[in-house]
Amino acid sequence: MAWSISSKRVEHFVQGARMTAEIAVNEFADIVTEAVRARKSAGGLKAAIHDTARLLGLTERRVRACIYREIRSVTAGEWLRVRARFAAHLEAEQRRHIAEAELLSARLDALKKEAA
Repeated sequence: MAWSISSKRVEHFVQGARMTAEIAVNEFADIVTEAVRARKSAGGLKAAIHDTARLLGLTERRVRACIYREIRSVTAGEWLRVRARFAAHLEAEQRRHIAEAELLSARLDALKKEAA
């Protein structure tokens, strides 16, 4: 049986910090919910759930359970995998925003040179 973080008040150590199972489950649900919220404006809740499930490697049912706080337990592997995938997603978003800012800056510089 795989080790899991259940909703029981079992305590363990994660990266040197004391963490309860409830905190881990809530953090997991928060990450998933944040990912859904970021995609919701593009195509509605159903599409956001589908995209988030694909992004994080979860089922749509699991994503819905996180949104509605129906999640009872999280395996350690699932928790670490979702955190890593979400971190990679945030890094990609950061690179996209930096590239967009550089493009806007270049366009603004070009307009200033034309006006001068």
